[in-house]
Amino acid sequence: MKGLVFTELLEYVENNFGFDMADKIIEEAKLPNNGSFTQAGNYPFEELVRLVVALRKGANIEVPKVLGIFGEPMFSRLISLNPQLKDNFESSLDLISRVDDIIHPEVQKLYPGADLPKFNLIQRSENKIVIDYISSKHLEPFAIGLMKGSAKYFNEKIIISQEKIDDITRFTLEIEK
Repeated sequence: MKGLVFTELLEYVENNFGFDMADKIIEEAKLPNNGSFTQAGNYPFEELVRLVVALRKGANIEVPKVLGIFGEPMFSRLISLNPQLKDNFESSLDLISRVDDIIHPEVQKLYPGADLPKFNLIQRSENKIVIDYISSKHLEPFAIGLMKGSAKYFNEKIIISQEKIDDITRFTLEIEK
């Protein structure tokens, strides 16, 4: 997993829970690098899991909620790192429906070898999309947080529902009018 996720998570924890909490979760996670991450580095997914579990214990927040609330500011960070993408989309649904066509190829250029989820667009209309999320990591709450961050960026209210279909999560996103 790319170091950017780790560095942003630790910054998020510092900003929202304090430096002591960030230090505590690094210590609790017993990371081989003692929490020294670089944005461009590659780190085992298990280390992210350890950090999130430690945050769950330290802040008494369930893991899905931790991932969801972190996903929103992570979206803002990803957009700020890719300013050329800002003007390519008219709405959050436009952006989300084109993640695999436009965003993920750009991420791969910046971070070769990144293990990204797959988003297959199933249906699209002006105010609604249906998209399948495929990932061995099953970070659906994080994906939802990113989607909410996208809606916030476009000043939209979005309704997100999900259902499991075998090993796929199908998201339905609808702009609230």
